[in-house]
Amino acid sequence: MKRLTLTSLMAISIISLTGCNPQAMMSYKLNNKLPRITDVKVVADNTAVGFEWQPLYKKGVEGINIYRTEPNAYANSSTKQLTKIATINNPFASHYVDRGLKQNSLYTYTFTTIKGNYESAHGKIVEVKTLPPLPKVTFFQGVQKSKHIIKLLWRPHPDKRIKMYKIERSLNGAKWTWVKTVDNRLMAEYIDIYVNPGNKYQYRVIAVGFDGSYSFPSDIVTINAR
Repeated sequence: MKRLTLTSLMAISIISLTGCNPQAMMSYKLNNKLPRITDVKVVADNTAVGFEWQPLYKKGVEGINIYRTEPNAYANSSTKQLTKIATINNPFASHYVDRGLKQNSLYTYTFTTIKGNYESAHGKIVEVKTLPPLPKVTFFQGVQKSKHIIKLLWRPHPDKRIKMYKIERSLNGAKWTWVKTVDNRLMAEYIDIYVNPGNKYQYRVIAVGFDGSYSFPSDIVTINAR
């Protein structure tokens, strides 16, 4: 197992994601006598990771601190720096969901138990990778309808978690730029009215989920405007 360091474990005070919870901003001192969490179940999604553990209220703990690395930042490092992302001030709690993560990214987590101003040594070390992008949009086609108009059509994405589509365009081989967001999974067309003859237009569409997840880019449609 790679060596894992808690930044200033003896007096750690790092911004957490627990809002105005005063205990989340506390500085904790190490107490090796506090019980550790050694068994954690993990479920990964596209932009979230869920955890489950056995609560330790019978052992006198008052809550749990959760620490995490940045995505992929320390994948090849022998020392992984952790930031506290949450404090759970309920000894009966046994679940936590870390949201807003990057898709297809590796994260490392660990947990400590807390009591008063003290926390345990880190417990179970969990490495988890969020899910890869969703399947791409299929049947993506385009046709020039007039001198200044190109119409794009695609098949609605079958995944009901899709919220919208992001249309990207490349002009004459330049980098991809966002041109339009099309709301609703069942809306499957975009009409580009900013077309000038003599230019090469390339398009691709990316499906975006309600949770911020995204699909692989579609196949590229290329049209030489006339």
